[in-house]
Amino acid sequence: MPLVRISGYIVWLFKPMANFFSITPFLLQILVYPFTWASLRFFAQIRILGKENIRGHKSGAIFAVNHSSELDPILIPATLNPFSRLMPMFYLARESSFYEKSGFAKYFYSGTFFKIWGAYPVTVGTGGDYEHALRHHIKILKRGKSICIFPEGGKTKNGEIGEGKPGVAYLLWRTGRPVIPVAIRGHYQMSAHRFLARKHSITVSYGKPITKEELFGARADAISPTREELKVATQVIMSRIQGMYEKI
Repeated sequence: MPLVRISGYIVWLFKPMANFFSITPFLLQILVYPFTWASLRFFAQIRILGKENIRGHKSGAIFAVNHSSELDPILIPATLNPFSRLMPMFYLARESSFYEKSGFAKYFYSGTFFKIWGAYPVTVGTGGDYEHALRHHIKILKRGKSICIFPEGGKTKNGEIGEGKPGVAYLLWRTGRPVIPVAIRGHYQMSAHRFLARKHSITVSYGKPITKEELFGARADAISPTREELKVATQVIMSRIQGMYEKI
């Protein structure tokens, strides 16, 4: 790791304007990286495909990932260089009220704990007002940081990749940050026992970045996309993930 890169991160960490919840994801994701990477290598024989597609990327991006397991938010930072310019990773999360009936888990899956890891809630019930619903994530992307989003809006119930929600396409259009499609396979319905017994082999595949111009054309900055155009753009993203998933 070049000394200049490390010193750059130290300067960033201690900038006067640095926010506590901007620093903690960086620190935590570095802290857990050795443990998660070693565990995934030993217990899940993890494979990583397509890292050449994101090598040399110099700013934040939108990682669009199919969602099969609670492990998914950990898999992305665990399979990237923790000192990459794409790190730390921030996330979209449900509002705290969604977890009220989750028992003790509600203290982990919401509120301050999520923010410490880098997850910010999406505001629901906005009637398609993505600017308001995704306001936290727009700011994060504008600062040059990365977002991990599960476009399906929840875990798959049958192991198949479902339809995506237009929010992912709106973030791409609004911020100009590319979407990096990510397909994960091999851990659907994986229990802790099966993981420790090495019953699963997990593959994470990174695709070529999808640009704003590719989805919305040369006039993307001149006119706001309609809801239908956002749906079509999201279908393109999901079809890219589906194609990668089928090749694993």
